[in-house]
Amino acid sequence: MSKSKMPQIFLAILLCLPCALAFAEDGVTETQVLVGMSTALTGPASFLGTSFRTGAEAYFGVVNEKGGINGRNIKLIVYDDGYEPGKIVPNINKLIKEDKVFCLFGNVGTPTAMAIKPIIIEEKVPLFAPFTGAEALRNPVVKYILNYRASYNQEAEEFIKGIVDVLGHKRIGVFYQNDSYGNAVLKATRTALQKRGLEPLVTGTYQRNTEDVSNALNEIMKERPEAVVMVGTYAACAKFIIEGKKRGFNPIYMNVSFVGPDKLAEMLGKYGENVVVTQVVPPFDNAKYNYAAVQEYMALLRKYFPDSKPSFGGLEGFLAAKVFVEGVKRAGKNLTRESFISAVEGIKDLDIKAGNKISFSAQNHQGSQKVYPSVIKGEKYVLVEDWKILSR
Repeated sequence: MSKSKMPQIFLAILLCLPCALAFAEDGVTETQVLVGMSTALTGPASFLGTSFRTGAEAYFGVVNEKGGINGRNIKLIVYDDGYEPGKIVPNINKLIKEDKVFCLFGNVGTPTAMAIKPIIIEEKVPLFAPFTGAEALRNPVVKYILNYRASYNQEAEEFIKGIVDVLGHKRIGVFYQNDSYGNAVLKATRTALQKRGLEPLVTGTYQRNTEDVSNALNEIMKERPEAVVMVGTYAACAKFIIEGKKRGFNPIYMNVSFVGPDKLAEMLGKYGENVVVTQVVPPFDNAKYNYAAVQEYMALLRKYFPDSKPSFGGLEGFLAAKVFVEGVKRAGKNLTRESFISAVEGIKDLDIKAGNKISFSAQNHQGSQKVYPSVIKGEKYVLVEDWKILSR
C-alpha cells in the first residue's frame, strides 16, 4: 500500500468509528432495542406473568407501529421460570450472555428478583419494573434496579391505617407465603403495627406454589383476629378465605397487590364480598374511574390481544411499559445502559394519566408512590374512599 493512501484510509476509519461506538451497547442497533423478560408463564402463578407480559406488549406494539423510539422498535424476548428462583437464574444468564439484551423488564415475584439481584449488579444490566414491592429492591437503592410500583411497605401502611386508625381493630393476623415475598410483607406489616404500639396477633404460613393452607388457617382461627393480612398468590389465598368463611371465620381479609386480584375475585365468587386488595394501579372495570391511561390500555388490549381480558397485572405491565419508553426516549439516539438510567433518574412528576405522577432520582428508584385500596363489592373491585365501607 502506498504511503499516499494511508491518510485517506485512516480518515475513513475515524469517520466510521462514531457510528460503531454509537451502537456498541448490547441489545441496541439502528433499528431495535432488545429487552429480556423471565416470568411465570406456567404454574400456579402463571396468570401474573402472562397478564403483565400482555399489558407491556400491548404498549410496545403501538410504539413500534408508530415507528419506535428514535427509529428503534422494541423487541421483547420472554422465557418461562414458573415463579421459581432456580429457573430464573439460567434464564437471566442466557438473556444477558447469549441473547445480549439491552435490559431486563418485569420479572414476577420477590423470590425470583432476589435470586437475580447479584447478577444484575455484577453484569450492570438494568432491571426495569420488577413485579414486586419488596423493600430489599428499593432500600438501599440499587443503581441497576428501577421500580415502577409502590412498595409493600406502602401497601401495608395503607391497610393498617384504615383497619386500626379508622375502624379501631387491633387484633391483626398474618397469613404468608414462607419465602422472601411473604417475609417482606410480614416485615412491612410489623412495621406498620409497631408504629401504633401493636404486634401481629398470630401468623401462619404455607409453601410457595402450593395450596396447602389448612394448618395456617387452623392456627390463625384459634386466635380469632379481627383482620388478616394475606401474602400469597390467588389460588392459596382464595382457598384460605373460602374455607375460613365456610367455617364461620369472618375477619376482614386483606391481600397485597401481588395476589393476582382478578383471578382471586373469580375464584372467590360469592365468598369475595368485602375482601380487600391494596392495588398499585386503579380499577379498570368501573366507569367511575375513567383514567385516560386505563382507557388506552383497554383499547390497545382489544387491538393487539383481542382474546385477552383486562387485568390489574396487565394494566401494571402497560403503565410500566409507558414509563420505560419515556426513559428510552429521553436517553436519546445514543442509547446506552448508563444513559438510560440517567434519563430515568431525571423523570420528575411525569403524568401518565392513571391518577398518579411518576418521579425518580439517584436517591429514589421507585417511580410511583400510589396505593389504590380496593374492596370487592358485587364481585367487582371498587376503590376504598372511606374504610367504613367495610362495615356496611
